Amino acid sequence: MSPSPRRASGRGPAHRPTVVIRPARVGDLRGIAAVGSEAFSGLRPRSSGRRWVNACWKAAPRMRYWVALSAGTVVGYILWLEKGGFRAEAVLELEQVAVRSAVRGQGIGEALIRGSLRDLRRALRARGARLKIIEVTTGSEQGAVGFYARVLGTRVAARLPDFFRGTEFILLARSSPSGSA
Repeated sequence: MSPSPRRASGRGPAHRPTVVIRPARVGDLRGIAAVGSEAFSGLRPRSSGRRWVNACWKAAPRMRYWVALSAGTVVGYILWLEKGGFRAEAVLELEQVAVRSAVRGQGIGEALIRGSLRDLRRALRARGARLKIIEVTTGSEQGAVGFYARVLGTRVAARLPDFFRGTEFILLARSSPSGSA
């Protein structure tokens, strides 16, 4: 059973387009690669990004994409990774979240996180599991530590100096039995 698409209007002026959040389909992969190559240097050139996205796609259900669509075009995506096997208490890593630069700051990243997490929790419950921990790794140059703390309730668990282009932070959110995080 496929989760139903969710609409997110973002914050701010009403003229901003409506965005639909839904699980990715094979036809979305080129759009995901385009957004990823814009957002992440490791996915450049775009041909490398396409190879990476296709490899992750083939790793389902361990790795799963959701997309944000505006007027039928992929404007953002999120990639989740389940770690350590299909355990009763699941550990999920938010591997990547990216939004086209032209539409950043409109709440699309937060909508991707919240919408995909609802779907993931539902899938975990269906197999008799629950979410235990969310892990996020982000660079110091990204300025995202505060964003993840606000949206997911993460806390800095470790700092890795000189990792990619600078210091990387490993962030963790422990899920309570009630489902926060």
